[in-house]
Amino acid sequence: MNTLNTRDSKIFSYFCNITNKDIGMATFSVFKCKKCGYSVHTESQGHYALMSGEYYNFKCNKCKEIVSISSSSLAQEMYGVRCPKCGERDHLYTWNPLEGHCPKCNGRMEIDKFAGIIMAD
Repeated sequence: MNTLNTRDSKIFSYFCNITNKDIGMATFSVFKCKKCGYSVHTESQGHYALMSGEYYNFKCNKCKEIVSISSSSLAQEMYGVRCPKCGERDHLYTWNPLEGHCPKCNGRMEIDKFAGIIMAD
């Protein structure tokens, strides 16, 4: 039985992710803050596309939530959108889980390895 070493495992994982993107699948993971436990289901790059449209992640500094807003909503509101959770304007900032921090406590977000991966189209 062949087993993958760490280097091969990383390469295999990399090519699996490319394959998912090439066939147009969005791959959602659960990103969880180790400090306070806040979690969000999203793509690792901070944006994703589904058949219903393209979506971008934002951090609202008012209600301290991660929200997804469609590109069509951004265009309709001429980029002056309101947070869908609290309705505030001027408190939204682009966010992605790999570079971003937890909106609640500013801790680091990491992939929750015990949560499943959801593939969507």
